[in-house]
Amino acid sequence: MRFSPAASGFSNNSTVTCSRSCASCAPRRLANGGAWSRRQWAEARLADRFSRRVPAEVNLAIAEARAQADQYVAGYNIWMRHVLAENGERLFPPKMRLLSHWNLRDQIKADYGEKDGLARQRTVARVMESIVRQTIPKAVIDNPAVDWNPYTNEVRASAEKDYDAVPRAAQAISAAPEPDTRYAVLLDGFRAVRRMDPYAPTAPTHMARMFDEARELPEERVRGMFEQVLSSPLVPKVAALIERRLGRPLEPFDIWYSGFRPRGAYSEAQLDEITRRKYPTPEAYRGDMPRMFEALGFSPERARYLAANIVVDPARGSGHAWGSQLRSEPAHLRTRIGSGGMDFKGYNIAVHEMGHNVEQTFSLRNVDHWLLNGVPNTAFTEAIAFVFQAKDMELLGLASPAAEDEALTTLNDFWATYEIAGVALVDMAVWRWMYGYPEATPAELKNAVIGISSDIWNRYYAPVFRKRDVALLGVYSHMIDSFLYLPDYPIGHLIAHQLEEHMRKAGKVGPEVERIARQGRIAPDLWMQGATGAPVGPDALLAATARALEKM
Repeated sequence: MRFSPAASGFSNNSTVTCSRSCASCAPRRLANGGAWSRRQWAEARLADRFSRRVPAEVNLAIAEARAQADQYVAGYNIWMRHVLAENGERLFPPKMRLLSHWNLRDQIKADYGEKDGLARQRTVARVMESIVRQTIPKAVIDNPAVDWNPYTNEVRASAEKDYDAVPRAAQAISAAPEPDTRYAVLLDGFRAVRRMDPYAPTAPTHMARMFDEARELPEERVRGMFEQVLSSPLVPKVAALIERRLGRPLEPFDIWYSGFRPRGAYSEAQLDEITRRKYPTPEAYRGDMPRMFEALGFSPERARYLAANIVVDPARGSGHAWGSQLRSEPAHLRTRIGSGGMDFKGYNIAVHEMGHNVEQTFSLRNVDHWLLNGVPNTAFTEAIAFVFQAKDMELLGLASPAAEDEALTTLNDFWATYEIAGVALVDMAVWRWMYGYPEATPAELKNAVIGISSDIWNRYYAPVFRKRDVALLGVYSHMIDSFLYLPDYPIGHLIAHQLEEHMRKAGKVGPEVERIARQGRIAPDLWMQGATGAPVGPDALLAATARALEKM
């Protein structure tokens, strides 16, 4: 077949001849792959590796933009002791340094049930809004030498010494906002990625490469799945239940409501004390992994096998899982571990990343063809990680499953999917906007992101939160450094729920995770059919949510 880039509105002076196995044949692969042998799938994945030739300088530009974005995001910390309440009071303990957006979001989740939690949550949400809108003073980013009132935007030198080393620019006290740096970094990433477009004629935009090729789920289908959740009549019913449980009207930050989780019986301080005592070092966490794997249903032999092939490292950023490409090398689990040990946020992330590592180990070392190593797309490894993360309290010995717990967990899954589906739609719309306005300035992109975030909020969230023009959906740091990664999370939630439903029926998590991970990187629906008997979609989550509401 022949493809003319000009036909799709992208300028290129050449046409490209494709072989039957190349990435342009993704629709044929999805239509016919169910009848393929494992070897044929391995051959197709081999052909994918040669589907385009991208010059080294283009790949280097993308890598440099990603590295700069990673560095920007990893340094975006807020010293919460120096973030003041509306009345000027200090709400947070000393030396609390929260990374945006992960730790800020998790602080909101942690403050449900705390005595002064509501004031804290409102303040953190105010910080988040100021980050999206870029009204945050540049001087307060990762700087404990200044106090900041996000309600008045006043900045002054702090009388409290809340740090060990001399902070940067302690002498420069200014309320001047961050100069749209967030959006300059995003534009740099977009322009670097866009340089690949002429060399990918069968997928001549980053959106096409991410959805049609990387995810093998068309963008329109993914958008439809998200909108099915966001517009579900179950949303106002779950929102009303949350309001009853809180005893107050919902506020915008309640998109991160965590009260359906069993951990609501424990304060953040109690959980921090438990995890810091249990895991003072990375080695302590790794040493406990065999026990945790056995608790998840793995045999003692399999538990030791997994622990021997996962290394635990401290992380500068939020944490991540790094899989190997060599069967002789281990996977790496990275999470934040402070000088006093691993706090609960770090532990929760570690359990999530451990799920990635388990998938990475089985889908590399135990798959029949190396070319099929991995999973169909990133959302699938996220789904397995979510299955593990949902067991965090059980692995600490603080909760055991019960009938009501299952209903609450389903409601938690639904509400989390409702939240992140809107975030993903923002990410998708922002990339569409950047392609429409490739010469935009950072200020213009900022205004677009605020507008897109507000529009999606007004459509899907304002009816239940009764507040319009909220920009919180634009706060996720993935938008800045991960280049259209965010849709993997809601897809992952949908897949995770399908897997969890299946594993509840199967009995134990461990053996099923190994079985399904060993399918490797075949088509998403084919993988899910083999795992659970149904294609990828929101129907299982919506049906389970309806049943959970009846129980509650």
